[in-house]
Amino acid sequence: PTAPTPSHPPMTAMPLPKFTYLDLKGFGEAIRLALYIGNVQFEDHLVSRAECVEMEKAGKLPFGQVPVLEVDGEIYAQSGVILKWAGRQSGLYPEDEKLQMRCDEIYDTLTDIKRVLFPAWHGGICGRNPFTKQPLVPIPDELKGDVLKGLNEVWLPYRMGQLERALEKFGGPYFCGARMTICDLEFYVMGLGFLTECYVDGV
Repeated sequence: PTAPTPSHPPMTAMPLPKFTYLDLKGFGEAIRLALYIGNVQFEDHLVSRAECVEMEKAGKLPFGQVPVLEVDGEIYAQSGVILKWAGRQSGLYPEDEKLQMRCDEIYDTLTDIKRVLFPAWHGGICGRNPFTKQPLVPIPDELKGDVLKGLNEVWLPYRMGQLERALEKFGGPYFCGARMTICDLEFYVMGLGFLTECYVDGV
């Protein structure tokens, strides 16, 4: 007998979320960790800086930078937005509104630290020129030592002290208490970068 003809076309598997970032920790590692910890399947698309330039020309980077996330054909940008998405997918972003605020305040504090690190990262003030990708306002060599000294002796001890007190206040072992969240992953990546000196040279 002839097999019956299906009344509906076969279902095709939905593509995996595609996470695009450079082959380094930077702004992408906490996102990757959240997805791995939550056993969330995704495509980890590693690109070079040269490929980022081509992606920007092709209109694939909404704000001219990575990371970006592609879900169901739509591209989303900004590491904080993507990390929260990863946290929701993996159960690492709190559902309770008050815990969300706790998590977000730690994340935003870590973001503040990154902003102050930008001159040491890029070797200039105001980041990179969006067209040449070179430092927009280069820091003179004779001031680079002062930048590192200010970070190591003033700014970072001050900020790390605040984070330590927050951890103690919330009871630990994590920033939101007994449960790991995305802000702990973000802190882990930053702390590991400082300990291995791969985050910023000299810090």
